[in-house]
Amino acid sequence: MSLTRLLLSHFRNIDSADLSLGVGANLFCGANGSGKTSLLEAVHMLATGRSFRSRQHQSVIQRDQEELTVFGQLDNGFTLGVERRRDGTGRIRINQASAESSSQLASCLPLQVINSDSFSALDGGPGVRRRLLDWTVFHVEHRYAHEWKSYQTALRQRNALLRRGKIATDQLLVWEQRMAYSGSFVDQWRAEVFEELRSHLGALIGELPESPLAGVDMSYRRGWRKESQLLEALAQSREGDLAQGHTRIGPHRADLRFAVEGEVAYNILSRGQQKMLVCALRTAMAELVQQRREKPVFLVDDLPSELDEENQQRFALWVSRCASQVLVTGIEWETTSRPWLQLDFPWNSPTVFHVEHGRISARQHPPASKVEWSE
Repeated sequence: MSLTRLLLSHFRNIDSADLSLGVGANLFCGANGSGKTSLLEAVHMLATGRSFRSRQHQSVIQRDQEELTVFGQLDNGFTLGVERRRDGTGRIRINQASAESSSQLASCLPLQVINSDSFSALDGGPGVRRRLLDWTVFHVEHRYAHEWKSYQTALRQRNALLRRGKIATDQLLVWEQRMAYSGSFVDQWRAEVFEELRSHLGALIGELPESPLAGVDMSYRRGWRKESQLLEALAQSREGDLAQGHTRIGPHRADLRFAVEGEVAYNILSRGQQKMLVCALRTAMAELVQQRREKPVFLVDDLPSELDEENQQRFALWVSRCASQVLVTGIEWETTSRPWLQLDFPWNSPTVFHVEHGRISARQHPPASKVEWSE
């Protein structure tokens, strides 16, 4: 799946834009603060209903404007639209019809993001890594979203009862049974997808010559003891949960762990090695989704500042094998384009845009010997 057209208005410093995107690589070059990352942020909102930089829609809406809109057309003819207003309201539309939830957008346009925040996967909290696994399961198993939502609803109800203090066991049991029913599916699908993801990650790491990443082991922690069924574990945890006022075990506490010879990976690997591991992980996620559904779109923000040239080239090769399209930002044409120009067609013929003060214009990319933009 790929975007063929993108329209946006009043999105941060971008007053308006109407872009025709190409297959393969799309490069957005310009100075810092010109609006390159905002463009990627708009695509993320189109695919998820939200920004990747702010939870508050108001901060994304252009100053002195009351709303923003993002519209996209996909190569299968589908259209997606998101409108956010300063008063907190908004609309999501798919093929001109109102959508019930932002998850419907995500289903239409699988999206992977590589930016400075992406590299917190190793040293961030469990929720960061859990969301990576959940993204993969969501796009592989169509029933996952329903059961995960059902589990979260029951979890909120149980937590509300726990905060009340002294309550009858049968009141908790109602929600524990619902948690156990939906949670068992959530855990089963996560575990199955994890094994495939682990295999894909291992294969990608194996392509890195003599890399310290070869010793990385990824494991799945489901959120409660392996020897217990979830309903039993919840019952055993009641007394402590009542004291703490929240549910301490369950699929909502699941995690992915990365280790090197038994040691936590981020304590062993250099920062550059950690970044390449995260790139490999996100590529493995995309490969798995590609095999089971369709190729996702990648958003890559200022890759030269994150990876050295050799690893940029390796990552570009990975992306070209599993993605339908990539939107890449960078300051200079030469350094931004170099990893993609070395690939096979159509990736070596990128669609090029110049971004300046929130204005985005299409450009013919210059010959390899030129760095300056031609007007």
